Amino acid sequence: MTVMEADPTTPSGARLASSGGVKTPILEGLDSHSEKFQVDAFNKAARSGGKGLGKLFGLGGKSSPASTPEGGLNLTTDDLLVYSEDNLPVSLLKHSSDNASRAVKMFTSILQFMGVNGEMLSQVATLDIAQKLLHQGLKRTELRDELYMQLVKQTRGCPNPAACAKAWQLMYMTASCMPPTKDFMGLVSEYVHMCANDDDEDSEVRALAKKSWDAMKRTAKAGQRRTLPELSELDSMLKGTKQTAIAFFLDETFEELTYDASTTVAEAVEAVAGQVKLQNYQTFSLFAVQKPKGPAEPGVPLTDEHVLLDDNRYIADIMFDFKAAKAKDGSAAKLLYKKRMFRETDETITEPRFVVLSYIQAQHDYLQGQYPVIREDAAQMCALQLQAEHGPTLTGNQAEFDAAMERYMVRSILTSRPRAEWSADVMTRYKALAQFSKDDARLQFLRIIRSLPYGNSIFFPVKRIEDPIGLLPAKLIIGINKRGVHFFRPVPKEYLHSAELRDIMQFGSSSQAVFFKMRVAGVLHIFQFESKQGEDICMAVQTHINDIMMKRYSKAAAAVGEGGEGGAAGGDGGGGGEANFGPKYQAHVAELQRQLDEAREQLEVKEKQIAELTEDRAEMSDELGVLKGTGAAGAALAAIDLSSLKLDGGDPEAVKAIESRIRAAEGERVTLQQKIARLEETHKSEISALQVQLAAGAGAGAAVAAKEKEAKINELIEDLGNKELLLSEAQSKLAGLAGATEELAELREMKADVERREKAQAELIAGQAKRLDELEKLYRDESLQRKKIYNAMEDLKGKIRVYCRVRPMLQFEKDRGQEMAVEIPDELTINLKWKDKKREFNFDSVFEGGTTQEKVFADTKHLIQSAVDGYNVCIFAYGQTGSGKTFTIYGNDELPGLTPRGVTELFDILERDSGKASYRVEVFMLELYVDDLQDLLAESRKGEKLMKQPKLDIKKDPKGVVTVPGATVIEVTSAHQLMTAIEEGQKRRHVSSTQMNRESSRSHLIITVCIETTNLQTQSVARGKLSFVDLAGSERVKKSGSAGEQLKEAQAINKSLSALGNVISALATEQGHVPYRDHKLTMLMSDSIGGTAKTLMFVNVSPVDANLDETQNSLQYATRVSTIKNNVKQDDNSKEVMNLKKKIDHWKEQAGLPVHLREFVDLIEIDNVQQNGE
Repeated sequence: MTVMEADPTTPSGARLASSGGVKTPILEGLDSHSEKFQVDAFNKAARSGGKGLGKLFGLGGKSSPASTPEGGLNLTTDDLLVYSEDNLPVSLLKHSSDNASRAVKMFTSILQFMGVNGEMLSQVATLDIAQKLLHQGLKRTELRDELYMQLVKQTRGCPNPAACAKAWQLMYMTASCMPPTKDFMGLVSEYVHMCANDDDEDSEVRALAKKSWDAMKRTAKAGQRRTLPELSELDSMLKGTKQTAIAFFLDETFEELTYDASTTVAEAVEAVAGQVKLQNYQTFSLFAVQKPKGPAEPGVPLTDEHVLLDDNRYIADIMFDFKAAKAKDGSAAKLLYKKRMFRETDETITEPRFVVLSYIQAQHDYLQGQYPVIREDAAQMCALQLQAEHGPTLTGNQAEFDAAMERYMVRSILTSRPRAEWSADVMTRYKALAQFSKDDARLQFLRIIRSLPYGNSIFFPVKRIEDPIGLLPAKLIIGINKRGVHFFRPVPKEYLHSAELRDIMQFGSSSQAVFFKMRVAGVLHIFQFESKQGEDICMAVQTHINDIMMKRYSKAAAAVGEGGEGGAAGGDGGGGGEANFGPKYQAHVAELQRQLDEAREQLEVKEKQIAELTEDRAEMSDELGVLKGTGAAGAALAAIDLSSLKLDGGDPEAVKAIESRIRAAEGERVTLQQKIARLEETHKSEISALQVQLAAGAGAGAAVAAKEKEAKINELIEDLGNKELLLSEAQSKLAGLAGATEELAELREMKADVERREKAQAELIAGQAKRLDELEKLYRDESLQRKKIYNAMEDLKGKIRVYCRVRPMLQFEKDRGQEMAVEIPDELTINLKWKDKKREFNFDSVFEGGTTQEKVFADTKHLIQSAVDGYNVCIFAYGQTGSGKTFTIYGNDELPGLTPRGVTELFDILERDSGKASYRVEVFMLELYVDDLQDLLAESRKGEKLMKQPKLDIKKDPKGVVTVPGATVIEVTSAHQLMTAIEEGQKRRHVSSTQMNRESSRSHLIITVCIETTNLQTQSVARGKLSFVDLAGSERVKKSGSAGEQLKEAQAINKSLSALGNVISALATEQGHVPYRDHKLTMLMSDSIGGTAKTLMFVNVSPVDANLDETQNSLQYATRVSTIKNNVKQDDNSKEVMNLKKKIDHWKEQAGLPVHLREFVDLIEIDNVQQNGE
């Protein structure tokens, strides 16, 4: 059996076996790899006479290999790479013993995948085999080429079309996950390309080879997959379908992204750009959005991290990482489509979609606090955002306008000024933008961002390693844009310093750090920073430098092109056009050159015409001279007697000609003589006329001259009179000036005296100002010292402060004839007559019925400052139903109580101190109703009906502060937002009408405001808590008339107040056992009564004799409370403490604690002992 030689007419030079015509494509360049194959091992196996060697080496379809002298087969490398139905005795390539055995098993798996032995596998089993093969290739690089060579072997010369197609499917999956090594890349790619373009190949095989070729091109560029494909992904590859992912934009819109196993980030960016019709997408990329790892910095809200994805990463790998992270710690990640950086060329792009996406990103960065701006810019940018998002529709709706204004302004800037001033300023600017379209507003917003020194920067958090100038903090943020490198303080973001790109002499990075060698104040310094993004930082700087250099080079080249050949070196001016500035630029330069050549040609033509005209002019001048000479000669000939000429003996014709010329000359002479005679006559007549005129003019001129002289004399006489009049006036003025001069001298003396006095007064004022400065400094020092002493005094007091407030008599009480049963002799004492005996009670302050809400709050508002300083503050009201507790705590719209006034005072303090510290304010609101703790800020489903809430537990932290895990916590940035949240919660509170009160509170209400303060200088964090507690009224069932459901409520209220009374009694008598756990109310108030809080109690009492018993009980209750002392402590954490807490949070994460439990793991149960916070 012989083999046909390769036929040049056969496609790709393929050769066909004589039996069956199975095609065995030639592998060009295979001989150069022969040393890597185990040819000797196969020859040894062949000589050993193993069973089935013919099938193993594909000899059934080929002629036998050459024989050795010993009679055995002599296999070549080409023979090894031919389809086989039997297992390999050894690996095709040379490997270690472990990898060699793995390679043999891999070939067995390939045979199973192809179904060579007739074994039919399920789809899952087939995919599992493919996944295992890919796992070997991805995990061990040395087995990757082995896998490719085995696939080449099984697809080369395969007589079974179905098995061949299966092998090519495996080839496609392999090429989609990893490329061959560089040693075998040429061999494999050429083979795959040859099969993909062979018209004689089976159509299914050719299609799979084409897909394998495309996938190999992509993996050769991007490298191998980082993760092993899942079975669902492999199934999609076999079915020819693609998987989907969601790419989000910064405005929360999204697009569906389709991808296969080898789709890279760069291809996905282009695909998404096509979906949103974005043409200029070169500066866009995909980012992975994920929650930050580790605890948050003190005072810094947790924000998502945007991690730039490399262009060569595979989307499939990224989605696998997202799933793994979610399975590990529950963190959800997503793909984000946004700009990688803002570049110099962005300003020239006017594509609408590009502008909108740039605006969205600039707006997002600004609202995240990335661009510190002054108040004027902040107000203008807020107005522009309102116009861009809503148009002019918000002018007539103040509430909606205020809500939108707070949404489009940075919180740190918003708290630096009262809301009313912000609203008025922004509204004025917003109305002025009424003529702007939304697109105009976006462009103007982008212009303001670009105008900032650090506008359109890309930001990197770093840590300082070396700072030669000593001006940078330990932690800082570096911003990089087209202007240079900018440095910021992180919390809150504050601009510090900039270095222009021209001042950066050198920069570089390692895996953990980055350095800049740059000029500061004319001196070179080296700055070093710790960062894992050093490569990205250097890339950003280098990109902006390249943009600037390219811009300068383009300008220089354009200037050379415009110069053309006008100068001495004009012939070389066209050389600048050889640079590659794009086809439009080259066409523009060619057009300019064409116009220049035409202008030169026209100039040459004009110059020639001028030269010809000059010559013509010279000739005409010469001819004119000749003609003049001819005229003179003719005059001379007139005197010659032409008749004397003798012309005899000449040529008759010549004589005739001469005679004719003589006759012509004679006629011309006569004509000239006549002209001369006429001219002489005309000349004589003109002379005589002139003489007559001259004689007549001489006499008339003398008369005229005489008249002119007489007029001149009269004029001079009149002028003399005027001068004399002016002289007299000047003399009178001179006399007046003399008096004025004397007066001026006196005024000068007075001025000098005034200046001396002013100087003395200025010196006095300067001395007083200096004294005032000294006094002001002393006052500031004294105020600071007073504050320290005041806080120390409050801490030393420790006891609960008790205020008594008596409500005024109501009209219906007067109508019933009820009388006053209490009297207030002074502001500290209240008396009442109890069982014919006068009883006296003393409190920290007593307010009579006519006391205003403002006066009550004035004695209370100092506690608001304590909460801001980091103390736990509690203000609660106790008393019978209808005694005015809710009015004291909450008030109404006309007469606001402690809560709304306290909220206003809180944000006034925050705005006043916004330059010294940053703040974070949160609120939660609870109701204890019939022994059931309910969250009043939880979302409702229908109307006021609350949806089912999870059970709330009451815990305390290691410092003794009560907390309720799971309660709804709302962050607020203004007094309006906080009051809105409280009002929403109030609507859900249980109230009903009783005989004692039309709107009686049937539950205990707890409003808690948490304030976190970060000192901008020291970065220390203080956490304070401000609680307003409105206890339900104590009452007697008979008096209140409660029945049915109200009876159950009254019993529950009395039970809770009784438990509170037991706690107060135990604390007042200093018992060791304090029954806090007897009721949820006492557990909630365990840190306020006998705990760590600064506590203020209002005991509200009724003044009428009908309620004397309840008044007596309330006053006795309050007296016991006034004897209780709390262990007041400030929650102030230094930087060292915060670092230790961060380490604790890190070890919690390492211990595998779920995210939602980490902040509660340190909470402990409340014990029946005094809560001291230890």
